[in-house]
Amino acid sequence: MRLLLGALLAARLVLCGVTSRAQAKPILVITNTNVVPMSQRTVLRKQTVLMEQGRIREIGAAGKVKIPKGATVVDGAGKYLLPGLIDMHAHLPGAEGTPHALALYFRLNLASGVTGLRSMRGDSSHLRWRDSLRRTNALAPRLYLGTPVFSRDKSYSSRQGLALLRRYKASGYDFVKYLGGLTPAQFDSLLADAHRLGLPVAGHAPQSGLRGAVAARMSSIEHVEPFIEACQQDSGQFRQLARQMAADRIFTCPDLYWYEVTWLQYPLERLQSLPGLPYVEPRLRAAWLAWWTAKSQQLTPQGVPTAAYTQLTASLRAYRQAFRIMHEAGVQFLASPGDGNFVVPGFGMAEELSLLVQHGLSPYEALRAATVNAATWLGEQEQCGTLAPGKAADLVLLDANPLEDIANVRRVSGIVLNGRWVPVAQLLPAPPK
Repeated sequence: MRLLLGALLAARLVLCGVTSRAQAKPILVITNTNVVPMSQRTVLRKQTVLMEQGRIREIGAAGKVKIPKGATVVDGAGKYLLPGLIDMHAHLPGAEGTPHALALYFRLNLASGVTGLRSMRGDSSHLRWRDSLRRTNALAPRLYLGTPVFSRDKSYSSRQGLALLRRYKASGYDFVKYLGGLTPAQFDSLLADAHRLGLPVAGHAPQSGLRGAVAARMSSIEHVEPFIEACQQDSGQFRQLARQMAADRIFTCPDLYWYEVTWLQYPLERLQSLPGLPYVEPRLRAAWLAWWTAKSQQLTPQGVPTAAYTQLTASLRAYRQAFRIMHEAGVQFLASPGDGNFVVPGFGMAEELSLLVQHGLSPYEALRAATVNAATWLGEQEQCGTLAPGKAADLVLLDANPLEDIANVRRVSGIVLNGRWVPVAQLLPAPPK
C-alpha cells in the first residue's frame, strides 16, 4: 500500500508540473551581476558567477571569468544575487498542514525566492516526498523535516519517548518538533534524550515556560507568547535568559506576520490587496474572508475594540520590548510568516522580513535570519546560507538591492535551483478566476 501511495504521489507531482527530471546539469553563468554574499554586509559589484553540477564553482569580476562553451548565460546587469531564503516554520500541505495544493505551494514559494522549507508537522509521507523530490531534481524547495509532534499523551513515558526518538532518527527526520502538553519532567527527559541522539528540538515552550526551554537547551523556541510572559513577569530576569539563549545558541522563530494577521492588526483592505493573493484558490480566499469577518465581530464588534483585542495589541507591543532585549543580547532570529489565513505561500516571507526590520533588525540582519541563521540551525552552513564557491547553487536574483530596502525582496527576477535557472514567469501560474 505504501509503495502504491508513493507511486501515486510521484505521478501527481509530474502531472501538476512540480517534477521535471533534468537529463544533465548544464553549466550556468550569471554575468555582470551584484553579489550579496551574506557572509558580511557588502555588495560585490559587477561579478560573474559560474555554477556547475548544482554548485557554485567560481565568482569573479565580470570579464575575468571564462565562460565555457555551451553554458546557459543569464544577464544579471543591474540585479542582485543572494542565497535563496529558507522558511523556518512551514506546514506542508496535508491533513495537518496548509490547505493549498502541493504544486502551487511549492511554486509560489520558489517564485518568492524561498528555496528551502523547514516543515514543523512531520509525517512519514513527507520523508517519501523529500526523497522523491531529490531523486527527480524536482522544481521544489529543499525540505527539512520535523518529526511527528510530541504533545500531550496520557500513555506517554520517557521510555516511549526514547524509542520514538530512535525510530525518527533512523527514519531520516532532521529535527524533533515539540508541540506541548508534556509534564516538565517528561519534557526535560525528551530534551536530554534528543541531545544524546544529536537531534535538535524546535517548537513551543514547555509548561515551565521560557526558563524551562532555556534550561533544557531547546534548539529553537517558536512564537511570541513565552517571551511576552517572561518579559512582563520580570524584565531583569528576562535579560538574563536572553543572554543565556545567545550563549547557548538557542534560536527563536517568532512568526510575526501570523500574529499581526491573526490578532487583527491589519485592516481588511490591506489583506485583500496582498501581493500574490490572486494566486490563491477562490475557495480559500472566501474562507479567509469568512474567518476575518467572524474574528472581527468577536474582537471589534461594530468597530469597537473589546478588552480581549486591547490585550492582544498590548501583548504585541510588549513583544517589541522583548525583541529589542533579545537583539541587544545577541539572540539569533529565524524567519517565517507561518501558514494560515491571509498567509500567501512564499509571498508572506517579504511581510515577515519587513516586520523583523520594523522590530529593530537591519535589512542585512533580517536577511541573515532567512539565510545564514537558517543554514546554521539546520547544520547546513557548509552547504548553503552564503554565496561562495563550493556552496549549493540555490539562489535568488532580485531586481533591486534588498540591503537598501528590505521590500526589494519582492522584486524577484528568477531563481537558481540546484544549478538550474528558472525565470519567475515560469513559476507563477495564471491566477485562478
